Amino acid sequence: MVEACELSEREKQILDALIRGMSTKELALSLHISAYTVQDHIKSIFVKTGVSSRRDLVWRLFSRFGVV
Repeated sequence: MVEACELSEREKQILDALIRGMSTKELALSLHISAYTVQDHIKSIFVKTGVSSRRDLVWRLFSRFGVV
């Protein structure tokens, strides 16, 4: 799913962090970007993967592939 969605490298970094349960604030601090930028990347990931929440995203990845 991830490869088929053509996520950018930054989106892949954020996706990995989301799977590990990091918050928007934690992501922003670790990537040295604003929380608003993190939210924009997350919205882009949602659009590309066809989900509407972090929970749906993680569920889809785990249910489709078992592990990420």
